Amino acid sequence: MHVSLSRARKHHRGRLLTGAALTLAGTMLTTALLTASSTAAQRTEAETIITGSLPDPVTDAPFEVRIEVTRPGNEGIELSARLSEDGGLITRPVQWKVRHALKDGGISAAAANELFEAEEPIGTVFVEPGTYTVEATYGTVSIIRDVEVPKGHFIGATFVLNVGGLRTLSTLDSEPLPAPFRAVHKVYAIGGKASGQLVATSDVPGGLMRLGAGSYRLESEIEPGNTVTRTDVSIKPGILTTLQLDHQAGIAAVNADAAQAWTIADGDSKWTASGTGPQLLTLAPGTYSWTAGSRQRTVIIEAGKRTEVRGAD
Repeated sequence: MHVSLSRARKHHRGRLLTGAALTLAGTMLTTALLTASSTAAQRTEAETIITGSLPDPVTDAPFEVRIEVTRPGNEGIELSARLSEDGGLITRPVQWKVRHALKDGGISAAAANELFEAEEPIGTVFVEPGTYTVEATYGTVSIIRDVEVPKGHFIGATFVLNVGGLRTLSTLDSEPLPAPFRAVHKVYAIGGKASGQLVATSDVPGGLMRLGAGSYRLESEIEPGNTVTRTDVSIKPGILTTLQLDHQAGIAAVNADAAQAWTIADGDSKWTASGTGPQLLTLAPGTYSWTAGSRQRTVIIEAGKRTEVRGAD
């Protein structure tokens, strides 16, 4: 059994449902009631936002410094992070990297320049007095700051990552996706330096994506098929947003012999799928043309219904 898909996906209407507010790890989890329109899968250019007067979230992220007097030779840095300025310390692993700071402020790619690398909630590294570049990565967010370690001092540095969470689940006509379908969730940045760029992807039902605070475009695709639903979402520091995206689509059940080649196409969007043997497809409502060898027929797909497509017709 093999299926190949091509060209634009079919326009269709979708609904976006949200869960109730939750509480997770002492942080209030909120959801919002949203509506979404399903459109063809071409990328939509996000509006350009000028941010020249705003701090750079990578190099200007706030951090707290604690200074402790110690004996010479015991200098070092203890690294920790918060989701938001008023949040507690992150208890899940954070990826830490510590390097010698370069005079021009850059980061050397040389292995000798890297002093410490670990993935843990709190990282501790003993270093000689000097200036060091610390990189913290959590989910899709990375920040880079220089930390100075004076002689005879141990520095505690707590970084504020301004990270929120997005949990997504896709359904088909308000029902869980049947096998063998899977939903792929893609997150694109809106505004800022990464505007229009893909920043996160997940195909895990109810999967959690950690994102920097800001505005994003969430796109849900059900595979195999041509159905797409998208909406915009705002992520806030320390807040988990849960979204359920409902696809108003139907199922085409291709019943064909294992060696029989077939093609199904939508003339409006130029979307096509071809394969051999039996196959299930999620299709946006509409009229499709079906070809198997010398046979052709019209297939009408309705939302929430299963349509049998037989190769012997």
